[in-house]
Amino acid sequence: MNRQRPPQPMFGFTGTNGKTTAALLTGFILSRCNLSPAVLDTWKGNISFTRFQQQAAMAKSDCLLVEVPVDALRLKHLTGESFAGAALTNLSLDHLKSCRTQKHYTAIKAAFFAQLPAGAKVFINADDPQALSLAEEGHVEYLTYAVRYPKAMIVADNLQRKNLSYLFDLTVKADFSGFGGTTVAPGSAPVRLRMTGLHNVANALLAAAVALLFVPDVAAVAKALSAFPGMRRNMEVITVNGYTVVDDAATNPAALAAALKAADLLPAARILLLHGIYGGGGQVLNRCNALELAAWSKKHLGSRLFVTRSMYHCRKKHQVHLHEEKAFFTALQETGTEFAYFPDLPDAVNSLLCHAAPGDLLLLLGGPVLSRAREILLRAAGGDAAKLLHHYADNLAESDAQALFPNPT
Repeated sequence: MNRQRPPQPMFGFTGTNGKTTAALLTGFILSRCNLSPAVLDTWKGNISFTRFQQQAAMAKSDCLLVEVPVDALRLKHLTGESFAGAALTNLSLDHLKSCRTQKHYTAIKAAFFAQLPAGAKVFINADDPQALSLAEEGHVEYLTYAVRYPKAMIVADNLQRKNLSYLFDLTVKADFSGFGGTTVAPGSAPVRLRMTGLHNVANALLAAAVALLFVPDVAAVAKALSAFPGMRRNMEVITVNGYTVVDDAATNPAALAAALKAADLLPAARILLLHGIYGGGGQVLNRCNALELAAWSKKHLGSRLFVTRSMYHCRKKHQVHLHEEKAFFTALQETGTEFAYFPDLPDAVNSLLCHAAPGDLLLLLGGPVLSRAREILLRAAGGDAAKLLHHYADNLAESDAQALFPNPT
């Protein structure tokens, strides 16, 4: 479906992981810089998208920030012609149920970038080889960002972890043109990111890079980014009744690996991991998820793995099919991985709490199947939500200062 290009610049975020976080972060930064962005963080179909565009026009929004999922591209509900720019966060295994093969999935993403108009701004994650493979010489302007690759145009210099935040210098190494005839000059400014995990540093760099297209001021963008309070179910760290709880909505192998790597950096005697099987993810993806967890389990012999399908506590479209469950368990059994299985979510949470000891980290890791896990855990633990201690404050006692961003996924 070819859509008329909106009068305001429309920027798309696509990739396997991180696009929702990057879109919301960008919107937050622009709002703090006194702009009025319209953010579509979840694709809900053509009618909803048309309504979103109409509302943005009526509100005279300065720009449109749109999450671009592969299914919207596959069905041609979105095409590149409508966008003034786009970003590719990463490419990894996912969406096999609709795309069938990873090759087809990648081809759909490549077609989107090929459709972008001449001169469109395209940000590519230079830390991801598969994403970089789509950056070919052509009609668009490619710009790179990276956490690890030092030659990228936008980087996080002097990166260090402090408590549960990251400190770094947002650094632009070369000038580039923004929207409206502006120019972003090289420069650097300090950032304190109130999120944990290097994957979130990458998301923050992308958000800052896109924001600079509209606000060509590195210091202003860095200051706005530092005010972001964090996001629900994105390495959300809570303490309740002496336990540290981390809640993350990872669904695919790359997202699981990123969350597990981030959790390893948190202080804990051991990790008790509750994983929700990926309902609707298919057999291959669930098998790969199981292998990722098996590899983690072998490296953490004192930790424990709990698994649930959340039979009665998730929406019908997210319920786990028997063939998905079988593929997941077969992989765990083939690798000799020990685990405890509970079909119902409250039973899994209660077992997790029964095995927990002071100093343990309770890791809730899974997509919509675990959307109510946090609520059930807090109720079972007798936690008062008003007294929860969130990670975005250096001093955890100050954590009620502001609410976290909701996670639409």
